[in-house]
Amino acid sequence: CIRDRMNLIDTIRRVPNPVRKVLEERKALTKDMFDYLGDRLSTINEIILIGSGTSHTSCQTSKEFVETASGIASTAILPNIFLAKRVFNPNGLYIFTSQSGTSTLVNIAQRKMKELGYATVAITESAETPLAKESGCHVLMETDNEEFGCRTIGYCMSVFTHMIIAMEIGLKRQALSETEYAKYLEDAQKAADMHHEICDKTMEWFDRNKWKLMNKDGFVIYGAGTLYGTALEGALKVLEIARRFLCVGYDMDDGMHGPTMGYTNRHAVIIFDDGHNENITKGLIRYVRDKVGDAFVIGNDSKHPCDLAFEPLKTPFVFLQYAPVVEILAARLAYDYGINIKTIGPLPEAGYFNTHDD
Repeated sequence: CIRDRMNLIDTIRRVPNPVRKVLEERKALTKDMFDYLGDRLSTINEIILIGSGTSHTSCQTSKEFVETASGIASTAILPNIFLAKRVFNPNGLYIFTSQSGTSTLVNIAQRKMKELGYATVAITESAETPLAKESGCHVLMETDNEEFGCRTIGYCMSVFTHMIIAMEIGLKRQALSETEYAKYLEDAQKAADMHHEICDKTMEWFDRNKWKLMNKDGFVIYGAGTLYGTALEGALKVLEIARRFLCVGYDMDDGMHGPTMGYTNRHAVIIFDDGHNENITKGLIRYVRDKVGDAFVIGNDSKHPCDLAFEPLKTPFVFLQYAPVVEILAARLAYDYGINIKTIGPLPEAGYFNTHDD
């Protein structure tokens, strides 16, 4: 029975647990960071988020909110590109994310900033990881002991940890009012409360569209704003978990600049419709359905059997609604085709190249 083997989907369903734990323990989780920063906090004028793979897609997802909540200009950058830079901001706060804390280039990048005497924060699943031990300070990423190497809880909690850090910084620097802060906490709780319902709806949606989804050669995922990062993460998850489909994630506007000319009915075009870039989004839906083939709209209801309809949250925590959709899609594409999803173990590329160090 497929359902009996869906351990990854059970893992995905656990996301609300660590979200709620972080909400309860947010002051304790960030205390060491503020002790480390001290008076330096008032001089920080840029937040730089660095990570690879899912850690990078989490940075892309969180960066807009990090800037809004903290009141500090924020950017997300891959470590390979970061290390090629020649000029670094001495008043920057450099936040390095790696769930395992072993990502090779992330560790090298952090080491370089620490040697320069700049403020460094590591976000990992344990204070005993290499990244945590070498950092100026460590903020714990709560992951509920995630078993799978294809990070799902880790993606959501990387994003959420960035957001909580930004909220606490914004509150301390008075860029965020007590009322705004309380509203964000309420919004985060609401997003966590809706997670199980979205998981159930996604399972039903996949069952309803199973043969269309499984009979494609590739997937294209579109998202705007915060959900661009979730589109990138969804593409990564479909590729690494289902192992049968090429998949790419696009920003809603950038994905109009050429890619649409290459689509055929062999591509599943998944469109996150949360109300952003509405004219572009609606135009893309019409184009794909009139000229290409199947558009699968996630969020706002366009009254089509391919849609996964729900009311998207009008808050920065909307990614917690969309992440389980692409994660469960990837898992079902694998399980329903008979592909076993392994827990953490040796990577298939071992012996050819190395992206993580023990």
